[in-house]
Amino acid sequence: MARTADPLAEAERFMAALDEKSAAVDSAIAGARAGIAQSAFAAYKKFSDAIADFDGFCILIEYRIKKAPPGPARASLEARLLTARTHAMSRMLTASIELIGGLASHKEFPLGAKEIFLRELRSLYALKNALSQEPYASQLGAETAPDVELAEKILREIIDKAPALLELTPAKPD
Repeated sequence: MARTADPLAEAERFMAALDEKSAAVDSAIAGARAGIAQSAFAAYKKFSDAIADFDGFCILIEYRIKKAPPGPARASLEARLLTARTHAMSRMLTASIELIGGLASHKEFPLGAKEIFLRELRSLYALKNALSQEPYASQLGAETAPDVELAEKILREIIDKAPALLELTPAKPD
């Protein structure tokens, strides 16, 4: 059966709900920061889930917008989605920097922290690359530019020390 709903109306409705998803990401970021500082990682799962939920919702909205006919209403929704994504990615970049810093402050990684470190390293890399390119780069606020530069420095430092940090040398057979 064919879908008869107006894609613009659906996208508009979903954009309103995206604000709730964005607030959930903010709340999850705060929880993950507090958890990492105390070597507790349950809040990190909520953070990871909130980001996945937000990203998935953006995909749904983008799909609806693409199905809409070109015009001012579609252009307005595209701009709103770009702004929401850019803002969320900026907050996620800052959070990744802080989470990696929090993990790095431990002398030894607590159980499960290595996986979180690697996930945040991938996230930091992807966010830095995305925010450095259009359409996101031209949307960044002045407060985010230093975080993009810091992310690059962190990535260079980690890559330079990767074998020691990540134990990338193959294990010798017994």
